[in-house]
Amino acid sequence: MKKFSNLIYKAKKSIIISFLSIALSIIISSILIFAVGKSPVLAFDSLLKGALGSPIAIANTLNKSVPLIIAGLACAIAFKGGMLNIGVEGQLHIGGICAFMVTYFMPKRSPGFFVIALAIIASALGGMLWASLIGILKVRLRVNEVIIAILLNYIAIELVSYLINYPFVSPKRLPETSIVLDKYRFTSLMKSTQFTTSIFIALISVMLVYFIINKTVFGYEVKAVGDNMSAAEAGGILVNKTVIKTMMISGAVGGLIGATELLGTYGKLYDGFSGNVGFTGLAVSVLAGNNPIVIILSGLLFGILDSGARLMNIRAGLSANMVVVIQALVIFFIATPGIFDFIFIKRRKNK
Repeated sequence: MKKFSNLIYKAKKSIIISFLSIALSIIISSILIFAVGKSPVLAFDSLLKGALGSPIAIANTLNKSVPLIIAGLACAIAFKGGMLNIGVEGQLHIGGICAFMVTYFMPKRSPGFFVIALAIIASALGGMLWASLIGILKVRLRVNEVIIAILLNYIAIELVSYLINYPFVSPKRLPETSIVLDKYRFTSLMKSTQFTTSIFIALISVMLVYFIINKTVFGYEVKAVGDNMSAAEAGGILVNKTVIKTMMISGAVGGLIGATELLGTYGKLYDGFSGNVGFTGLAVSVLAGNNPIVIILSGLLFGILDSGARLMNIRAGLSANMVVVIQALVIFFIATPGIFDFIFIKRRKNK
């Protein structure tokens, strides 16, 4: 009973901290907006209207949330295993180019569903293999995974840029690939928007990650290694293998973003197509407390901020970078829970 009570307490604390972090970030952002002579009310009203003000706006917001949710999941898996996967940006680039090569080289008469399925698998495998380098180098050479991931990000981004600009460059010689055939793309869910069935890829990924982490032996091993590597090893868990597998699964999820952006949002790849989604995924995961289900809400929040930034810029005369400030403030308060600890400690003592 006491254990259940502690779990409820931790869940309530996590939710309250998230809401307080969002509220404080809005308050401080409002002060900053007011300080530069703009209206905070107009700014946030514009942001919400730009993201949720119409069915088309909502559809675009949901579409922007898809890669953020998947990126958050990829980061959450690594976090559960006690690692920081800052390499999602590279993994999604590799996943994207692998998916494109499937659509590029497959015969034109190939069934659309078959090619789409193959492209999704290829993107996951590409991300998995790229992330496996992080796990292997960490285990074999004891190199910090953050350093490896950052270097691999640069390699992946530049490699994909080369492939986009030279072997797979569009007929117009622009820094982008040719357009993927319509039958190889996800189905649009609303006209005049980029909202497609890629949303189901995100939701299925959430369910699979939740099941793996919470309902399988491997998930138990991942959490055990993440909580205490020495204790996990003493308990008979093969720590090195678990570390590599964890990073591979994290990379496979990250690689899926490349497929959703290629087959869903854009229908092609171009330089900078990711929009730094891989890095934002860290923030999405942290805000959700690495909980796969809560990552849906966290991804939606960041999707709203991203989608509403343009109208905020037009109506309120504020730079779209103000959204980055809000995101940074949210993560600042989430990452410094000591600010809120005294509130919960005091409340518990009073009870």
